[in-house]
Amino acid sequence: MGEISGVPTTDIDNVDGFYTTQTGGGGGGTGVEENPIATGAQLYGSTSFWMRADVPTTFARSEAFTTVTFSKIECSRAYTQVMALTSSGQLWYNCDSNSWLGSGFTADKTWRRYGTDTDWTDLAGGHNVWGAIKGGDYYFMGYGGYRQAGDGSTGGSTGWTIANSSLTWSKIFFGYRHTWAITTSGEAYSTGYGYDYMTGQGTTSVVSTLTREKNDLTNIVEVSGGYRCAWLRDSSGNTYFTGANANQHAGPLITTSSDRNGPMAASTAAAHYNCAKLGTFSYHGGCHIDSDGYLRFSGEAQSYMRPDNSTTDKKGASGGYQLTSMGSGWTDYRGDDKNSSNIEHNAVALKNGAMWNGGEDSAEFKGNLDPDGNASDSRHWIEVISSGTNCVAQRAGVLAKG
Repeated sequence: MGEISGVPTTDIDNVDGFYTTQTGGGGGGTGVEENPIATGAQLYGSTSFWMRADVPTTFARSEAFTTVTFSKIECSRAYTQVMALTSSGQLWYNCDSNSWLGSGFTADKTWRRYGTDTDWTDLAGGHNVWGAIKGGDYYFMGYGGYRQAGDGSTGGSTGWTIANSSLTWSKIFFGYRHTWAITTSGEAYSTGYGYDYMTGQGTTSVVSTLTREKNDLTNIVEVSGGYRCAWLRDSSGNTYFTGANANQHAGPLITTSSDRNGPMAASTAAAHYNCAKLGTFSYHGGCHIDSDGYLRFSGEAQSYMRPDNSTTDKKGASGGYQLTSMGSGWTDYRGDDKNSSNIEHNAVALKNGAMWNGGEDSAEFKGNLDPDGNASDSRHWIEVISSGTNCVAQRAGVLAKG
C-alpha cells in the first residue's frame, strides 16, 4: 500500500491536504465543506449570480449573509439584483456592477440596508421591474414600457418612485408584463399588458393605471401572476383564475382550455383546495398548497413540475391532485419562469424548513447533487437544502432563513 506525506492511503481522510468525497457531501480531510447558514440569506444555483470560487457546483451555493434575518426575499435574475425585507420593516439589497439600479444603490455584491426607514411592508421582483409597499403607498422601479408602474407612464426609473398613493396598499405581485396590487380592504387591482385577459379587466388591451378587476371580488389576500394568466385567492381559500389556460392548469372548476375572461372560480375550499399559499406558477402547470400542508398539482406534468416526479397530467376537473406521496409540511412553491416566451420548466419549494428543487431546467440550481442516482437526468426533484435548516423564503436563486 502506498503513502502520501507519510500517511498510508488506506487512511485517506488523514492525508495532509488531500481532497476526498467521503464526508460532507463534497469533501473530506481539508476539502471544501458545505456552507451552512443559521440566519440571513444565501445565493444559490443560478449562473446569473456570483458564486464562491472555492465552493464546487455540488453545493451550488454562495457565501452566507448572517447578520440580519430576512422575512421575505426577491430577485431579478436578469440583472443580478436581490432585495429583502426584515420583519421590522427594513429594506436590504445586494447587486453587482451589471445592475441597472441607480445611484442610491452600491453595486459591490455586498448586502446593504437601503436608507433608514422601517415602514417597508411588502416587496416583489419581476423581469426588469421592482415593486414595494411602503407606508401603504405603492413604489415602483425599473422598466416602464409594459405599464407595470400603473401610474400611466412608460418612462420607468432606476430609483424608487411612488406610483400610487390614492389607496392604502398591502401587497404587490408581478406576472408576465402585468402587475397586481391588493388594498388593505382586500380589493385586487391590476395594470399592464392584457394578453388573454390576464389582467382580469375584460380586455386584452393594455391597461395603463391600476384598475380594480372587473368582478369586484372581496377579501382577496394573494395573487399569483403567471405567464399570460393570474390566480387570486381569498381569505376563505377559494381561488379564481383569469387568462391563458391552454394546458388546463387553472383548477378543477374550469374544464375548458380556452382563454378565461375572469377572474372566475377555479376551486373552492370545500370542494378541493383550502389554499394556504400560492407561488408564481409556470405556463404549463403548478402547485397549490392546502391547509394541511400538502401540495396539489394541476396542469401538464411532462416538464416534471410535480414534486413527486410523476409525469401524469392533472387537467381540468381532475386537477388539484393532492400529492400525498410527498408528505405534508409544504409552505411555499414557485415556478421559475423568465417572464418571457422563453419559459423555464423549473420550480423550487419549501417543506419543513428544507428547500426542494426540480423540473426540466433545474440543473443550475442543484449543481451535481444527485442522491437519487439521476446524474444524467437533471429533471428529478431532490432536497437541495436539508431539513431542519429553517428556510423561510426563497425566490428563483436566493434563499432566506429565519
